[in-house]
Amino acid sequence: MNKILILTTEGCEACNIAKTNVESAVTDFNKKVFIEIKDWHDIKLEFIRKEHISDFPTVLYMINEKIVHKSTGTYPSAVYYRWMDMYFKK
Repeated sequence: MNKILILTTEGCEACNIAKTNVESAVTDFNKKVFIEIKDWHDIKLEFIRKEHISDFPTVLYMINEKIVHKSTGTYPSAVYYRWMDMYFKK
């Protein structure tokens, strides 16, 4: 299962922009992708440390719950689309 997990923090304008751009890219994408948006407080600290997440928004591209790509910051929809095209083959 292709999934994008967007980790955000409260009051983060860049996080809102990233959410909008990822949702736009997923709408245009030709494969099924699930989007999950979580505040970093809702993620286990162990996971945050293991994945070296220290800035937000962090966008994790996952296949069957395994991270295949991680991006930090905000990008245009076309960049998110390209990353999905590179990593989500099915």
